[in-house]
Amino acid sequence: MSTSWASRLQDSWQQRPILHRDGVSLQEAWLLRKLQQTLNGDSLQIDGLSLLSRDSTLHLTAHQPLAARLTLHFDFLPIDWNSRQICLRYHVQGEAIAPSTTRRLLGGLLLGVLEGAFGHKALQQLAKPLDWLTLEQDIAMIDLTRLPALQQWLDYPLLGKPLAARLTIKAIETSPGLLRIRLGRSPAPAD
Repeated sequence: MSTSWASRLQDSWQQRPILHRDGVSLQEAWLLRKLQQTLNGDSLQIDGLSLLSRDSTLHLTAHQPLAARLTLHFDFLPIDWNSRQICLRYHVQGEAIAPSTTRRLLGGLLLGVLEGAFGHKALQQLAKPLDWLTLEQDIAMIDLTRLPALQQWLDYPLLGKPLAARLTIKAIETSPGLLRIRLGRSPAPAD
């Protein structure tokens, strides 16, 4: 019994965020677990995450409006810290997972539409409960000022100013198994 407890503790320790002089790296397994805790629900389930240097993927199962396995391919775009948004370029591939052949065929046709220009509306419906996420045609924008888990850190007072006024996210990069967030000092305001 103590070995399983010790191995769980060791696994948890190995998956913790890694601090760097100029930022932090998040382990793929840790990030997947946090995404699942936050987003899994009746209409959506996060199945997997694969972080690569290019074309990282998020695997999920949508139960509404249609049962489907979706693969979201994404890459981070340059950061504009003044707008407090993180942007990703993405595209979606999917396959219907209905129990009957007829439903799978109809679901496949609908997924073909989902992957095309009309699918943008369907993706917006899935993202509607997430007020911090905005989907354009092939760009996803995460508004950090509306992200509940980050809000306390953006507003945290440091030497009389919120932390977000003193620190910026310079870049977000992926490499195999890691999401690297590079931080920097905010430029001093011009007098």
